[in-house]
Amino acid sequence: MSISTIYILVAAGLLVFSFVKNREKTTKALMVAGRVALMVLPVLLFVFVLMGILEVFVPREVFTSLLGSGHGVLGIALGELLGAFALIEPAAVFPFAGFLHQSGASYGAVVGFVMSAILIGIVTLPLEIQQFGARFTITRNVIALLLIFGLGLVFMVVL
Repeated sequence: MSISTIYILVAAGLLVFSFVKNREKTTKALMVAGRVALMVLPVLLFVFVLMGILEVFVPREVFTSLLGSGHGVLGIALGELLGAFALIEPAAVFPFAGFLHQSGASYGAVVGFVMSAILIGIVTLPLEIQQFGARFTITRNVIALLLIFGLGLVFMVVL
């Protein structure tokens, strides 16, 4: 029995338990989950199509030369830069990160990509500055970039 089957069986069991315990709340929770799924699915579809296109048209050597372990510190910085400009939902970041690693990116570069895609948004900077102020936004992003870079270095050395 695969782990996926176990997860599905546990989720189904918990859903039945929840439905028996409180039918109203369970129905409401399923409606909310359905709305969230409808928001995330188009993004996931786009990311999977993008991964397919990249796999076909971009040779593996390109990923290895730019983000591979041989590129060291620059690979981490490029991963961070790619992640900072990526405007994708966190649920879609992880499949793309797996694709990058399978395509030859080092763990350090993948960590840089994932963390900066989730924590830093170059595209959303004007909105963040408007909401929180320039000083806070710049300080938060610089600290996040430095911490992510340090974490990428740790992963580069350890793995």
